[in-house]
Amino acid sequence: MAFISVDEAQAMVSPGGHFSPWIADLGLRIERIDKTGVRARLPRSPRVQRPGGVVMGQALMAAADTLLVLAFSEAMGRKPSMATVSLTTNFMRAAVDCDVIAEARPLKLGRSTVFGEVVFYADGDAQPVGQATAVFAVLPDAAAAKFTAVGTLAGE
Repeated sequence: MAFISVDEAQAMVSPGGHFSPWIADLGLRIERIDKTGVRARLPRSPRVQRPGGVVMGQALMAAADTLLVLAFSEAMGRKPSMATVSLTTNFMRAAVDCDVIAEARPLKLGRSTVFGEVVFYADGDAQPVGQATAVFAVLPDAAAAKFTAVGTLAGE
């Protein structure tokens, strides 16, 4: 059984969820979450497209960062506070006028540092359109207990 259910992960990326309000604007749809990672859909929307229908790199990078938080939390079986140390994204080709499927997976879990990868696909295409790798710092549990959502202190 998953530590975080699909419904709970969806609530975390939705308005009023765990992440900053602009993450909810991406409209991410969580399709799967388990110890191997997270699969999510970034729906086609003018809010994340450039002229000509190309999905913006900023949207893909925000999705990668967000989905890795979920993937790491699921793999660790807890929800620690984390901070992005590095995020490297390679755009292989444009995703045009389509949903983008993101598959995030943890690669290595350490006590204080975790490593992961996200591969992006145009919906219905097996060839990747992009790939991101990231390193996150895992903050001490005492720091995590102070926060209930991004930017919100417990008890506020």
